[in-house]
Amino acid sequence: MSRASWIGHPLTVLALVVLVLNDHLLKYTWPGIVTGKLSDVAGLILLPPLLGLVIGRPLPAIAITGIGFTLVKASETGAWLASEAWSLAWGPSLIRADLTDLLALPALYVAWHAARHPVPAGRTAVILLTPAAVLAITATGPEIPYIPTIAFATEVRDGGIIVHVGRDAEYSRTSHFITRDGRIWEEWEGAVLAIPASSSCAGDRCFRVVPGRLKVEESAAGGAWTAAWEVSPRVQDRLVRAHPPDRPEDVQPVESLSVSAIPGLVVVANGADGVAVRDGVGTWRRVGIDDDELDPSATVSVNAPGLYSALLPENALLIGIVAGLFALGTGVRRLGFAAGVAVGCAGAWYWLAPRDEFNDVLLGGHGMLYPHPLLLLPLFLLPVVAFALMVFFAVMVRPPAWLWPFGLATTGLVWLVIMAPFEAWSADLIPTYDQASVVAVVLATVVGTLAAVVTARYATPRPRSLGHWPSR
Repeated sequence: MSRASWIGHPLTVLALVVLVLNDHLLKYTWPGIVTGKLSDVAGLILLPPLLGLVIGRPLPAIAITGIGFTLVKASETGAWLASEAWSLAWGPSLIRADLTDLLALPALYVAWHAARHPVPAGRTAVILLTPAAVLAITATGPEIPYIPTIAFATEVRDGGIIVHVGRDAEYSRTSHFITRDGRIWEEWEGAVLAIPASSSCAGDRCFRVVPGRLKVEESAAGGAWTAAWEVSPRVQDRLVRAHPPDRPEDVQPVESLSVSAIPGLVVVANGADGVAVRDGVGTWRRVGIDDDELDPSATVSVNAPGLYSALLPENALLIGIVAGLFALGTGVRRLGFAAGVAVGCAGAWYWLAPRDEFNDVLLGGHGMLYPHPLLLLPLFLLPVVAFALMVFFAVMVRPPAWLWPFGLATTGLVWLVIMAPFEAWSADLIPTYDQASVVAVVLATVVGTLAAVVTARYATPRPRSLGHWPSR
C-alpha cells in the first residue's frame, strides 16, 4: 500500500468532508450530542492517514491516534497537556476531558479498513488532500469559549429572594443577588444553597415552573394550576438564539429553572434570559443579565427579530460555491477539471469558514507582525491552482457557453434558498429555527441536485448509441 492510497481512499475523503461540514455548519444548525461526537469520529478516521504520510506504516499511525485520543479524553492531565500544546501552536486553547468521547474510538477500525483496502491514488491526491485535511483537523481545536451567564436557582432568605447567577464553574465564579422588592438587587455574600426550586409557596398561593418552557403556573388555596406567566414557544425559540455561546455544545437553557415566592414578590430564574419578577400588584416583568449581573437594560425584547449565527451567510455562500462548482464539474466531466473543482472547494472553505485564530494571525495577532507563511501558502495557492486547472481543461473540452453563468446562478440561488427560511424565521413567518433549518436543507438539496442533473444532461453532447441508428 502506498501512502497516497490511504489519504486518497474514499472513506478518508468522506471523513474530511464530514469534518468540515459538521464543524462549520451542522454544529450551528443542529447543536447536540450527535454533531458534538461526529467531529471526533471523522477526526479519528482522518488523522491516521495523515500520520501515515510521515510514519509510513498504518498500524503505528492508528495506535498513536488511539492512545493519544484516550489519554486526552480520559484524564485531566492529558487534557491539560493537550491544551498547553495546542496553545503554543494556535493561541489560547482549552481541550476538556470527556469520557463519553471515547465512544468514538471504534472509528479507528474504519481507518484500518481503509488502510487494508487501498485504492489507486498518486501524488496528486497527497498534494490536494493533505493541506485540506491538516486545516480541517486543526480547525477542530477548541479555544477558551464564551459561555452565557444564566440565572439557575432561587431561594428565600433574610426576608428577600436570592437569585444565583453563574456559568460553568471552570470559567467563572457564581454570583448571588438578593431583592426584597423586585427592583433593587444587592450582592449577597452570606451562606447560600444554590439549589433550583421547582415550586414555592407564599401563604395560600403556590407557584411552580413548567419544565422546558418559559412559564410559571399558580395555584390558590390548593385549587387547580393555571398559567400565571409565560412566553410563547415561538418567542422562546427566538430568545434561545439571542444568547449564542462560542461553541454550539455550550448553549445554555432559556427556560424556567427555579421559582421562589414571598408575600408580594415572586422571582423566577429563566436561564440565559435572566429572571422574571412579579411585584406586589401582580405585574410581571423580565430582567436580563449583563456582565454577570442582573440588568433591566439587557432584557431582550419579545418583539426583537430572531438572531441567527453570523457565520450562517458565509456557510450558505460556501455551500452555494460548492454546488456551483459541482454543477460545472458534472457538465465538463473531465478528471482534471474535477481536480480543479476539488481545489476550488478547499479554497472556498479556507476563505469563508476560517477559525478565529486564523483571522488573528493574519491580522497580526498573538504578537506576530506578519501573517504566518504556512497560512499564506494555501490562502493564495488554492484559488490560483483551482482556476488554472478548470480553465485549462475547459479550453480543451470547450463546454457550451451557458455553462459558466449557469454555475454562477446555481451558487447564488443555493445561497438564497438557504438564507430565505432563516430570514422568514427571524421575521416570525416560520415558527421555529429547526423548521427553518429543515426547509433550508431541503431547498438547497433540491436546487443543487437539479443544477447537477441539468448540466450532466445538457452541457456535454451525449454519444449516439450504435443500437439506435435510423433504419434505411
